Amino acid sequence: MPNQLGKLFRVMARRYNKALARFDITSVQAHILATLWVDSPGGGMTIGELQARLMLGSSTLTGAIDRMERAHLLERRPVEGDRRAYRLVPVTWPAKKAEALMETLAKTEDEVFRGLTGAERRTLGLLLEKALAPHAAEDDDE
Repeated sequence: MPNQLGKLFRVMARRYNKALARFDITSVQAHILATLWVDSPGGGMTIGELQARLMLGSSTLTGAIDRMERAHLLERRPVEGDRRAYRLVPVTWPAKKAEALMETLAKTEDEVFRGLTGAERRTLGLLLEKALAPHAAEDDDE
């Protein structure tokens, strides 16, 4: 199975990179934006909240956030009452561009899993959630 998971990972990475090239963002950046748009419309998230949702290591996430801030894709806003914490808030994109990005992410995932039926996709999703659950609190920066 490790060979199949590795192959799937590489297929997904190639497909995402190709599909997202027109937006001039990486897969990680696209998933950060999508998470902020969907899970915290307008309110933003702390780095810790975002890290827990995406299961990214802190250095990976911090590096992506720094690049996104320099590219004016998001901004850090202070959290009231905690001078060390920041909320990450995406810079407003034109609605059509944001919609196109979300559609691109969905279509790319559909393309990767096109060989599976709807029931098989749901089963795969449940199995992946189960496999990921014990790792939810890990920081992958080893």
